This record gives sequence, C-alpha cells and structure tokens, in this order.
Amino acid sequence: MKAQKISITIFMIVCALLMVAPIYFLVVSAIKTPDSVFDLGFGLSDFTLDNIKEVLLETNILRAIWNSLIVSVTVTVIAMLFHAMAGYALARLNFPGKSFAFGYIMSSLMVPFSVIMVPLYMVVQSLGMTNSYLGLIVPMIFNAYGIFLFRQFYLEFPKELEEAAYVEGLSKAGTFFKLVFPLSKPVIIPLTIGFFTANWNNYLWPLIINQREELNVVQVALANIVGGGYETPWNIVLAAALISAIPTFLLFFLVQRQLVEGIKTTGIK
Repeated sequence: MKAQKISITIFMIVCALLMVAPIYFLVVSAIKTPDSVFDLGFGLSDFTLDNIKEVLLETNILRAIWNSLIVSVTVTVIAMLFHAMAGYALARLNFPGKSFAFGYIMSSLMVPFSVIMVPLYMVVQSLGMTNSYLGLIVPMIFNAYGIFLFRQFYLEFPKELEEAAYVEGLSKAGTFFKLVFPLSKPVIIPLTIGFFTANWNNYLWPLIINQREELNVVQVALANIVGGGYETPWNIVLAAALISAIPTFLLFFLVQRQLVEGIKTTGIK
C-alpha cells in the first residue's frame, strides 16, 4: 500500500511538471533576448524587459485584449442567463414540442462550425453586423452544450425548494431568478470558465467577420505579429502571448475556489 501511494505521488508530480513546463517556457522565453529565445537554459545575461516594452508600445495588443475582454465577458454573461433559462424551461415546464425542441437543440452539437460558417456569415452580413462588436458577440452566444448541462442540473434540482418559494408567493420567474439561478453555481462556474476561454481563444470567426484593425481580438492580433514579415520576431510573439494569457490566468485564480466547491457540492448531491 505504501509503495502504491509513493507511485501515485510520483505520477502526480510528473503530471504537474508536464502541465507547468509550457507555462514556464513561455514566461522565460518572453523575457529573453532575441538570440537566446530558444535556449533551454536561462542566465541573468539573457534577461530583458525590452520585449514586453516593445509589445506594449509598438503593437495593438492592449487594444486587442480589451476587445477580447468585451466579447468574452459579454458572451459569457448573456449565455449563462439564456442557457440557464432554456435549461430550466426544458427541465421544469411542460409545453407542446418540448421533446422535439430538446432533440433539435442537441442535434446541433453534431454539426461542426465549418459547415455553418458560410451561412452564418451570410446571415450576419444581411443583418449589417459585420465589422462590429455585434457580429463578434451575437453568433457566439448560443451553444447547445450549455443548455444541456443546465437542463441536466435542473432535473436533479430539489423541487421542494421551488414549492416553498411558490408558497411564499413567488411566481415561476421570481423563483427562477431569486432562488434557482443563484443556486446554480456548480454548473455556472465551470461553464463560465469554458465559455470565456473558448471565446478568448476564438480565432476563425473574428478573422472572418471583422476587417477593422481596431476591432481585432487578441488571437488575430497575435497571428498578425507572427505573420508580420519574412522573419518572425519570436521574442515579441512570446511576450505578446504571455501578456494575452494573463486574463485567463486571473479568471482561473479568481474562481478556482468556487469551482472546487461546486464540484464538491455536485459530488455530495
């Protein structure tokens, strides 16, 4: 038994090192001189902050980060509300075509984005939303996966709590917004991380829908730095990548406690 615990501990340490290694190399390479950016070693002579300074002053990475924040936060907030409402309706309300609606929503998971990309662009263009925040935000809000997770969560949600709310005089809408939705953290927190990260890392749709440089999101801005000439300035690219990764790291550190608590609550339930 002791040997088994030691083996598991060693295995977990190795996995942790493998996960941390890319972050370490990103940070180290971002503050190296151009000549030593790909060297595995790190000495004081290789240390420089000129890469960070050049990224902040010579590129539009801060504007791109701001655009990505607007898009990612807006999509995440609206999606959490709409998906929770849809999931609650599919789990609790009875209406004609309920099973068909759920099946239709779930069938969209089998359709890859590349299939709907051109029709979606044509719809957005006809609505006059190209080269705008609306074009970046609205098509990314709806996702069957989020609706499915909320529905499954609400199917197991204690009905006694809702009945008690009805006794207190709350309507169905009041019960949802004042009781059910605030108690949905076990599914809201992981979905928030997933939606924010997915939209933060989104490259293809912003590249297609937007031609205005001032509306470039962070992934498009990084791609422009990589493809900016015959020789790629990898020290600048890595410095920009490090800066652009900070919001996602901050999000995880801010909600990691709630994420763990949500997993515990779900497991106990």
